[in-house]
Amino acid sequence: MKQSILTAVFTGLLLTTGCALENGGSGNDSNSNEENAGDAGELTNVQFYVPSEEEDLVSIIDVVSGEPVGTVDVGQRPTLVTFASTMRQAFVANQDSSTVSVINTQSLEETAEIEVGPRPHGLALTDNNSTLYVATVGDQYLDVIDTGEEEITSQIDLGDGARSNYVYLDNDTLYVTDHENHRIYVVDANSEEVTDTIETGELPRVVRVYDGTVYVASAESGTLEIIDTDSGDSTTIETGFGATDVVVSEDGEYAIVTSVEESRAVKVDLESAEVSAEIDGLDGAKHLAFNREESRVYITLSESSEVAVIATDDFEEEYRIDVGEMPHGIEIKALPGIGGSC
Repeated sequence: MKQSILTAVFTGLLLTTGCALENGGSGNDSNSNEENAGDAGELTNVQFYVPSEEEDLVSIIDVVSGEPVGTVDVGQRPTLVTFASTMRQAFVANQDSSTVSVINTQSLEETAEIEVGPRPHGLALTDNNSTLYVATVGDQYLDVIDTGEEEITSQIDLGDGARSNYVYLDNDTLYVTDHENHRIYVVDANSEEVTDTIETGELPRVVRVYDGTVYVASAESGTLEIIDTDSGDSTTIETGFGATDVVVSEDGEYAIVTSVEESRAVKVDLESAEVSAEIDGLDGAKHLAFNREESRVYITLSESSEVAVIATDDFEEEYRIDVGEMPHGIEIKALPGIGGSC
């Protein structure tokens, strides 16, 4: 009954606020919905890919319809996913296989499984799609993969005792979180050497960079840390225990932070440096991603096998989408300029 009510509510939302499509229509056109949700392997479809740890697969969500439209089998315990800029390939980290799966997004098949270091987790791909960086939780290295050859070409040594978890590439600089030593390693991607370390709160998780500013969610400290890469100045915002992932709006006005331990998401006003709204009851809220117009944020619920869809303006949950068991990461597949504002 709950699912039926949520589906009805979402249908109404599409009728009133549907995303504008490339052909000038809107999401309230039933033919447009059927066309966009029809073939899960259509390159121009706007979709989310969601790895599910317990089922060793990636669920595919059509953004226009808000429905799961396909799955792809991958390695054991998949966690995070990233896309080539062409959207023709996806790369998935498989922790228990110690591999990275390569997915053809049109045939929806795994075309290769690349062996990497122990417990791969975070991924970062260069703009030209030639090099993939893999953070491996089980050792002190960052693996460097030639995506054309589909093999490791080098390893970046982060230092004795380092444990890499998440990695973010900003131009030619890599930022790697170390959840055991409570720091970020700054790595020159060209020389493949660590050039700096940044001390963080306890148990840093996701790190992202927006306009020269580093944002890191630190779980044990329950904080969002904001670091200016030029001056080194930092601001710490209390977001609650278990801070896991963070995304920042394009205008820089707010951030959204999840907490997997507290099953919560908060909206942070970046000007006042305070939490402005929160949603509880998001079972194991882990990773998140905006739709393209940032009107909604999609959050994986690792304890309920769902993705929660949140309206960003009023910060209220709209509906949920069923995916594979224990969803982990989430990433949008969208070609620039195609698919409207979904």
